[in-house]
Amino acid sequence: MKKRIIYAFTIAILLIAMLINIYLEIQYDINVLEYFTKSRKLTKEEEKWLTEHKKLIYGSDQSSPPLRYIDERNGQYRGLVVDYIMALSIELQTEISFEPVRWWGDALNSLENNEKDFFDMIASKDRLKQFDFSDPIYSLRGTILIPKNTNKIDNYSDLEGKRVAIPRGDYAVEFLNERVKNIHYELTPDMTGAILQLRDGNVDAVVGDEPVITYLVDKLNMRNEYRTLEKAIYEEDSVLAVKKSEKILLSILNKGIYNLKKKRVMANIQKKWFGMSDSFAKENTSSIITILILSFISIIGLVLYLFYSWNRILKREVEKRTEELYLSRHDLQVTFDGLTHLMIVIDKDHNIVNVNKAFCRLLGLKKKQVQGKKCTEFKEILYGHGVESIIKDTFSTGKQYQKEFKYRNKIFQTSTFPLDDRMKNIRNVLIMVKDVTKLRISEQQLLQDNKMRAIGQLAAGVAHEIRNPLGLIRTYCYILKNNPNNEENKIKKAIRVIENSVERGSKIVDNLLNFSRISSNDCEKINIRGFIVDIFLLQQKVLEKNNIAREIFCDEGLVRCVNQESLKHILVNLISNAIDAMPNGGIIKMECKEKKNKLSITFIDNGIGIKEQNLEKIFNPFFTTKMPGRGTGLGLYIVYNEVLKYGGTINVTSKLGEGTSFYIMLPLGGEEKDETN
Repeated sequence: MKKRIIYAFTIAILLIAMLINIYLEIQYDINVLEYFTKSRKLTKEEEKWLTEHKKLIYGSDQSSPPLRYIDERNGQYRGLVVDYIMALSIELQTEISFEPVRWWGDALNSLENNEKDFFDMIASKDRLKQFDFSDPIYSLRGTILIPKNTNKIDNYSDLEGKRVAIPRGDYAVEFLNERVKNIHYELTPDMTGAILQLRDGNVDAVVGDEPVITYLVDKLNMRNEYRTLEKAIYEEDSVLAVKKSEKILLSILNKGIYNLKKKRVMANIQKKWFGMSDSFAKENTSSIITILILSFISIIGLVLYLFYSWNRILKREVEKRTEELYLSRHDLQVTFDGLTHLMIVIDKDHNIVNVNKAFCRLLGLKKKQVQGKKCTEFKEILYGHGVESIIKDTFSTGKQYQKEFKYRNKIFQTSTFPLDDRMKNIRNVLIMVKDVTKLRISEQQLLQDNKMRAIGQLAAGVAHEIRNPLGLIRTYCYILKNNPNNEENKIKKAIRVIENSVERGSKIVDNLLNFSRISSNDCEKINIRGFIVDIFLLQQKVLEKNNIAREIFCDEGLVRCVNQESLKHILVNLISNAIDAMPNGGIIKMECKEKKNKLSITFIDNGIGIKEQNLEKIFNPFFTTKMPGRGTGLGLYIVYNEVLKYGGTINVTSKLGEGTSFYIMLPLGGEEKDETN
């Protein structure tokens, strides 16, 4: 197959090169090789030659309109070829002088006698003996002029035995002598004389350059009585002729001609003189069509070759792919069945497409008994507990979702994954049910252990806080014992102080017990500001010891239903992290408000900050930058986990030397759970 592709690629390159060559020949009249390789700059020797000669002399006749002629209105030498020679002068940056002679034969003699440097003519074998020719500059057609009432001449072969008028030295004489015998020539000084001979009845036809004959027939008002043959008798390239000895001049002229071709100068000059009906333009239509047809046939052949090659190996490839697909599907099914998690694939109608063996083992059913059934028939696993809602959401949004539920005294986590088809449309949904009971117990134990470590850190501060009210109670008990006069004011004051101290101590103990107990994950309605204040009070002694102030911005009337357990873990670990980040004291600012049924928490410290490269790692378990023994690396991991479990989001920004900010959004819960249920 690789060889066939290489062959096809090679053929395609050749076809492209051929088409490029056709385009260049049409556009610039040069082939692709000349376009990229031919030199366009004059050599030092050529520049020296031009400097020594100062100017070039172009000499031709002045009686061949519209190619070259003297304008009767102003006496200027004009014509298509004259414009081209002027463009050539500009291109070569060399003066070219025009010294026309009256007759074509005289112009030919002046070049032979070295009186002129060059002039234009049709290249021929006879002329090649005397002159060297440049690259073609334009194409010239020859035609026959006859009276309209003559039907005897339809081609140049019909001129045999006829009287034909032709300007002296014209290429038409050489052309006809090679092809037709017994022509009686009437050689005239110019084309005007030849046409007048026809008008006077002295000859049967005039042969010469088509544009000159057409121009003069119109000028002499002979269009109604005379006509030219529809088909040209010849079409030849017109070139610039120089003496055989002028090799350097020939090279200079060729480079100028090459550059003018690339600039399409002749095409613009032809357009100026003839408009869109360009009698000079090469009639390459037939050859171009032939080449295009061959190119088309080659392309079709290439396509057929590739189709044949592809068809030849298609069957083998299909068989190979079919075998690979079978093996891949078999391997995938083995892997699917080998997973310990429950795996279920369902379609848009919630019909079960495939299940693994773990699912069948859990339900005690065979795969055939499960496939094709609705999810609603397995309410404990695939329906209920909110699982149906995340399946629906996955089909509608194409996103993954998770949900936890309890079944047979175990905790399961359901995850949904969209399965796309080739058009990126959701075809099926994969449901993975994982037993996370041990994981959740471990997490709960980890959280409880973390809390107990925090309690140990709080013990000294709490002991000090309890010791203060106990000291007051002891003092005023002593006053009561030693109050022989039973002074009523002292007794009342002592009782009031003792009661306040007992209440203060009781509140400290309650806060500590509330923090340390394993609470449920149920939603409870609480005063948010009061809850925050209580958490800070547990750390009050540590805050004072480290010279850390606190500012709480929260509406005192903000009462909402939240999960106290999760919020407690979040706040305690954030405060503990902030304390460690401010060894030289500082301030903690905390703002709490409700936004679109979500609790927005902004927690800011002005501590040492976090390096940018560490921001992505701070929520990883056991990641810490503290000294050994100063931290476990679990604090922010617990915060992150609790926020995710809560269904919220957390973001962090930090700058070294300025502090760290945490932005948390927690969804507010529903109604407070009725403990009697």
